[in-house]
Amino acid sequence: MTSFVFPLAFLLLPLPFIMQAVLPCVNQENEDALKVPFFDDIRVLSHSGTRSVFQKFHVRRLLGLLIWGLLVTAAAGPRWVGEAVKMPAQGRNLMLVLDISGSMEEADFSVQNRAVRRWDVVRAVADAFIQKRKGDRVGVVLFGERAYLYTPLTYDVKTVSDLLKEADVGMAGTQTALGDALGLALKTMVDVPDESKVIVLLSDGAANAGTMRPAEAAELAAKMGVKVYTIGAGSDTVQMMGLFGVMQMPRGDEIDEKTLQEIAQKTQGRYFRAKNTQELIEIYKEIDALEPVDNDDVFIRPVKTLFYYPLGAAFVLSILGAVMLLIDRRMT
Repeated sequence: MTSFVFPLAFLLLPLPFIMQAVLPCVNQENEDALKVPFFDDIRVLSHSGTRSVFQKFHVRRLLGLLIWGLLVTAAAGPRWVGEAVKMPAQGRNLMLVLDISGSMEEADFSVQNRAVRRWDVVRAVADAFIQKRKGDRVGVVLFGERAYLYTPLTYDVKTVSDLLKEADVGMAGTQTALGDALGLALKTMVDVPDESKVIVLLSDGAANAGTMRPAEAAELAAKMGVKVYTIGAGSDTVQMMGLFGVMQMPRGDEIDEKTLQEIAQKTQGRYFRAKNTQELIEIYKEIDALEPVDNDDVFIRPVKTLFYYPLGAAFVLSILGAVMLLIDRRMT
């Protein structure tokens, strides 16, 4: 269906005729006259081309009126409005809060029996998780020594996925500002309905940077009605070279599981422990099974602006009129 944004603009169509009727004609009485002795010969030539001049005048007049009509049409803002399209009726507002501190550089996860960086696995699994969020608004917060809103909440999960592939360890410093990261994610959800707020927080270390304590951020999340699912990522063992070759040694308490558990408990979420690639995949599958939140149906109509069509036609006709005038002047 075609409509106009400013239909009252068509009231300007008779403006040229009004101006012609209102404005006075040019006064030629006081103009200087050029007297020539061969005036009779000029008059004969003038009468012989009267029909041609008359026709050219009307062609130019019609061309000018057509250009004016096209300009007014463009000013009226023509547009095409399509049929109403229903947006997804179910969805959540889900923020991924991912740790990219220096410890994520460690290669303690494996893919096809090959050791890979912890962050490479986390990024790949999170990316697959994001691409399944059809109908959800997804955003990403990355944190290390500082926390950054990497992508705001958006339905454009493809763009979020593409941007996540460009993130890497060390972009936000080497330490872990866990509380600041959770606080920043909560800040982006201030105006979001309480029943549709979900945060997935993944970290492989203990909070040792930032200004907000994780406990304070957890209390704020509980007040806002945000459910936080926490994931502790990292192997329990570390490979070390000994006298008899590579040995598996127990790892120290690098992951602050107690803090992650408290955050999940205070927000009615759940804590998960990912010691390897397969466990991390299963954790995201379980989180993916969360019950969606019913939202009000939203309908949108696709709109395409069309003003450039009459505007372009007016420009072409103006060029044509200028060329015709130039030809006439060269022929006279």
